Amino acid sequence: MEDLSRRSDDELLSLTAQVPEAFGVFYERHVRQVLAFLARGCQNTEDALDLTAEVFAAALSASRRYRPGEAPASAWLFGIARNKLAASRRREAVERKARRRLGMARLTFSDEALERVDELLALAPGDYLDGMGQLSPVERAAVEARVIEERGYPEIAAATGSSEAAVRQRVSRGLSRLARLTRRGP
Repeated sequence: MEDLSRRSDDELLSLTAQVPEAFGVFYERHVRQVLAFLARGCQNTEDALDLTAEVFAAALSASRRYRPGEAPASAWLFGIARNKLAASRRREAVERKARRRLGMARLTFSDEALERVDELLALAPGDYLDGMGQLSPVERAAVEARVIEERGYPEIAAATGSSEAAVRQRVSRGLSRLARLTRRGP
């Protein structure tokens, strides 16, 4: 197998459709910088981790449409990160207002849940797609809606007739199961 680490970012993105491991190399090159950028713009580590995952899911999804240009691929990636951060800030303002109106506290995640996210970020994105068929239908739908379609928890909850907490739990369980599946292998 070819050593993909010698390839440029542009080459890695153009290879992603045929060689999913190419995106893994691109991810490894940039994940720390993207996480650091988002951490500076977020209120907490949880949000930065969540947004980092969203940025790379969006980049993976858009990699087929990426065209090399005058700007480096990292600029394209950070453009996605800036857009995700801005969208997150808008969502947070709406959620904060709704929580205030309803008198609800913000959900927080345990250290264990944060560690699971960290582990998931370390895996190659192609590994997730391989294991999606092994999730329960509700977990698969929740993970697809949140990670692939980039829909917010309130939107998913409204569409499925579930509570936001139930949707968060389904996404968390689905991602945890995917992590276990990718560690264990087929």
